[in-house]
Amino acid sequence: MNNAAPENTAALQEKIAELEQQLKLSDEGVSHLAERCLALEQKVQSYLAAHPQREMHTDSPTLLQPLLYYDAGFGFSEKDTLTAPDCTTDELTGAVTATFELPVAAQALRFDPGELPCCITNLIFSDDRIICAPTNGLNLSGGSTLFLGDDPNYRLEGTTHYPAGMKLVVSYGYFPLETLTDEPLFCAVLQGVQQLQLRKDSEKQHIQQLEQNAAAQQQMVAALQQEIAQLHQKNAALQARSNAYETSLESVFSSKSWKLTAPIRSLMRLFHRGN
Repeated sequence: MNNAAPENTAALQEKIAELEQQLKLSDEGVSHLAERCLALEQKVQSYLAAHPQREMHTDSPTLLQPLLYYDAGFGFSEKDTLTAPDCTTDELTGAVTATFELPVAAQALRFDPGELPCCITNLIFSDDRIICAPTNGLNLSGGSTLFLGDDPNYRLEGTTHYPAGMKLVVSYGYFPLETLTDEPLFCAVLQGVQQLQLRKDSEKQHIQQLEQNAAAQQQMVAALQQEIAQLHQKNAALQARSNAYETSLESVFSSKSWKLTAPIRSLMRLFHRGN
């Protein structure tokens, strides 16, 4: 029995050493994993600091909520807005349906599909008289609208009065651009569209400047033409006065010259008689 005890003790010590070795290796693995996680977290923080626009907002319901602005005679304001109590959203298809009811009569309406840059498709209002015109978006083929900046909105035109209690049902497809910002192809296309929009805005400003210059030149030409017409009128008046003065002088000189030349005519008659 004395021999068995040392053998058991040696086996137990060997088992303990093996477990300690495994524990040591496990601790080293955990340590390496913790270092790796810390390094990844630092990279993420550095990336977010360098690209603050990458912070996602699509988890915020208020930024995705449709709003209807109504002008009751004092212009659009944040206090005169409506949220849709009956609003349904399909997260898979992006389809949104919302119902608004005006509390008072309105002179004008503005519809905000959400607060984020997005693409809107198949925008339809229950009142077919209403025509939607994007205020800060680009019209695409197929009736879609691309909004590259925050606060996308539409002007609602087609009617001049919206009575109190009027219900409007709107349906559309809502696709925030944030969900695609990590796609390289999308980023390249978006950058191209932004450059085209900047070029379009620059050309529009240039055309407006040319139109303003042309209008100013037309005003200048009109003023010169008016001045020339006035000069012509003054010239005609002076010519008429000159003609009248000449006629008056001719009549005066013709009557006086007959009297002044009477002695000469008498001498001429005597001369003719003497011959």
